[in-house]
Amino acid sequence: MKLGIDEAGRGPLIGPMVVAGVLLDEKRERLLKDYGVRDSKKLSRDARERLFNVIVDNAEAIAIAKAFPEEIDSANLNDVTYEKVIQIIEAMSPFSPSVVTVDKVGNEEKVIKRILELGFTPNVVHKADENFIECSSASIIAKVIRDRIVESLKKEFGDFGSGYPSDPKTIKWVMKVHERGGPPPPILRRSWKILRRIAPNFYLEKGRSNVDGN
Repeated sequence: MKLGIDEAGRGPLIGPMVVAGVLLDEKRERLLKDYGVRDSKKLSRDARERLFNVIVDNAEAIAIAKAFPEEIDSANLNDVTYEKVIQIIEAMSPFSPSVVTVDKVGNEEKVIKRILELGFTPNVVHKADENFIECSSASIIAKVIRDRIVESLKKEFGDFGSGYPSDPKTIKWVMKVHERGGPPPPILRRSWKILRRIAPNFYLEKGRSNVDGN
């Protein structure tokens, strides 16, 4: 069996990063390819939702780990990403996957070491979500779950758009909330440097305490 791991939401200003692990029997790989499973970024939202159910029905196991803004603000993003990857590998270790495929984001030595310690074969490579069906599956699971979380956050905090700093609607929402005063919303990643320009009172230097007023 093969374990693929991928994430959704490394870059946004708003909301969590979601890391997913999908364990596949090799016999299911062709089936998922025939259904159209591929990198989630190349699929429409409707297609991702449809394939989410196909993957759930055919995977041997699925694991999810989330990193919320406060955790992301406290450390290097690559380190946080791989901490979540390792959590998934350890959760899946009882299934003894033959290969663990992970999309390479940098500083991967720690995750490779942990895979080897558990007795599995590491496959940590760039564009794993494009080239390996187990990682494509994980990318879809992670993206759909994050999209659902984002929709639930909008019901509570208002429509902030995609949550990415390239989205004018997101920037307008952040500036409006900042102008109202009060503490920064907990869904905001306060260490993103764009805040120094658009919402300076919300900006928090990465690695500092995330207590209001620091």
